[in-house]
Amino acid sequence: MKDAIYLDYAATTPLHPDVREAMLPYLGERFGNPSATYTLAEEAHHAVDAARATVARLLGCRPTEVVFTSGGTESINAAL
Repeated sequence: MKDAIYLDYAATTPLHPDVREAMLPYLGERFGNPSATYTLAEEAHHAVDAARATVARLLGCRPTEVVFTSGGTESINAAL
């Protein structure tokens, strides 16, 4: 059988190994709700803020202009 060609990137995509490595702590021991106020949550909130600042720097915009959503539909609705 020939190598498969994946054509469903609109639904999901594989994670780059560097992204997976960066996310692992937040999928395990650093899983706090970034909207809450307990210590673990505050650590998560700071991580989200740092990610937002990094994305803003890469895009050449302000961090307040970067909005993270849960998926494509939410993003489209927010844009409209």
